[in-house]
Amino acid sequence: MKSKNFQKEDYFFFSILLIFGILLFFLFKFQIIEGEKFKEIAGKNYFRIAKKTTKRGIIYDKNFQPLVENVPLLAVYIDIGKIKDKEKLAQFLSENLSLSKEKIVKIIYENRFRKFAPILLDSNIGLETAIKLSEMISKFPSILVKAESGRNYILESHFLGYVGKISRKEYNSWKDKGYARTDYIGKVGLEKFYEAELKGKKGYDVIQVDAAGNSFGLMKNSTGKQSIEGKNLVLTIDAELQKLAEKLLPSDKASALVAMNCKTGGIIASASKPKYNPNKFVSGMNQKYWQSIVENKDKPLLDKTYNATYPPGSIFKLLVAAYVLENKLVNPDEELVDCKGGVEYGGRFYGCWKKEGHGKMNLLDAIRESCDTYFYKLAEMINLDDFKKFVDIFGLTEKTGVDIMNERAGFFPTSDWYDKNYSKFGWTRGHLLNLMIGQGEVLVTPLSMACFYSAIANGGILHKPHFVDYFYVDGKKEKIENEKTQIPIKRETLEFLMKSLDAAVNEKRRTGGMARVTNIKVGGKTGSAENYKGDTHAWFSAVAPIDNPEIVVIVFIENGGSGADAAAPLAGKIIAHYFGEEPILLY
Repeated sequence: MKSKNFQKEDYFFFSILLIFGILLFFLFKFQIIEGEKFKEIAGKNYFRIAKKTTKRGIIYDKNFQPLVENVPLLAVYIDIGKIKDKEKLAQFLSENLSLSKEKIVKIIYENRFRKFAPILLDSNIGLETAIKLSEMISKFPSILVKAESGRNYILESHFLGYVGKISRKEYNSWKDKGYARTDYIGKVGLEKFYEAELKGKKGYDVIQVDAAGNSFGLMKNSTGKQSIEGKNLVLTIDAELQKLAEKLLPSDKASALVAMNCKTGGIIASASKPKYNPNKFVSGMNQKYWQSIVENKDKPLLDKTYNATYPPGSIFKLLVAAYVLENKLVNPDEELVDCKGGVEYGGRFYGCWKKEGHGKMNLLDAIRESCDTYFYKLAEMINLDDFKKFVDIFGLTEKTGVDIMNERAGFFPTSDWYDKNYSKFGWTRGHLLNLMIGQGEVLVTPLSMACFYSAIANGGILHKPHFVDYFYVDGKKEKIENEKTQIPIKRETLEFLMKSLDAAVNEKRRTGGMARVTNIKVGGKTGSAENYKGDTHAWFSAVAPIDNPEIVVIVFIENGGSGADAAAPLAGKIIAHYFGEEPILLY
């Protein structure tokens, strides 16, 4: 018995030794082997990083007039560490803010451990609300009202875009770049494309806290950083010309206007109708205003200059003329057709826009008077797939690369496309007749046509279109280099095309005379694209001055009717304003 008792005591003794051995092992591991690791973790328990706000960059026009600016706003925060009664606080705030009591309670709960930094509830509360909240701070000391900055859009132009509260998806993409869930971010337009430059970089303070997360204020010898303001953008846009463009476009039709410096690719004006007020997306909008936007058949949110495609009509004829000249398919002086108002082809009549006909036409005549019959004849000589390659050279089927998100590409069919969509025997050369006058399946954006005409006017040099000229930081310019491409096209071809644009505006039997300007010789081309859903679309492309081109203007009016009557006068007014002259409004 004595021996058995000894064995039990011995077993107990060794068990105690084993437990102490294990404790000593982990003590050695945590303090010696992984001591630095846990020292770092412990260090993080007595300080927190509090982010500072930063100012978003301002957007200026070419003359340094602000188009988008920062304005003071009043924001309301709550200090979690100073809440006495969350139910009463939530009830009071819900009565004065556009947040429910349940939402406020949820925010408090989700941030219950964030006692070192105030939590944003509303970024724009208005002066009257701010006064009400400030009067109750003695009763609710957790409420903080701060003056901050918000965005104001002086011009309500599509290309500027707008900022809005960051979405969950955006936050997940941008959180590693210092974004918080309460931040604003560029949603569309330049605000989105240049988000990284406009935003700037937030600074931070290092806050000392206790074990419960209560703040002791800034740490001694804090290594915090100051915020860096966002870069300012200086655009190629002329604010006064932009205002005129938006005024000229009809308010009751979808329409677009692009004015571009053909020597640089800088966009001087870019207007789209109907438009919307971007400030509503920042300050908030009521349901009625939102419904008026989304239910409008003309789609106010869509920028028609670069994000919508249309059949170009007769302004496309200049590209066809360039192709036949480059490939020596016609003698430009030869009277190729005697227009009687259209042609019979494949058992179908293809009409010319002038029902009584134009008579005998050479290539220059056909462009000046926009004779469809002449271009129907050219369709008989043109190989579809070869012509498609020529279209691609000018980039009309691709995105232009403009510094705006969500640009839409144009379209031009190939024989394979027709085979796939119509079957191999379901289409004929008759389809080409429509394509050669800018009808049928061909689609372009107004911006892509501005680029095409700029290349013609600029000796075949195609500059990438752009809105931003340079960044302006601390009084210094940061220039942006933009690409340019030399189009492989003969000088003789370009000279003929410019001569034809001159004739279409300034010679007898012209179609674009309504674009003429006092003391400035304007060249241009009219276009009227048929639309099976309604009236024809009106186009006009203008180049000025014709002897030394500087500006190209494209005007498009959906269901506008005749390009000569509806679009050409607007282009003339834009050019007149640009050069400080007066338009000639009568033939």
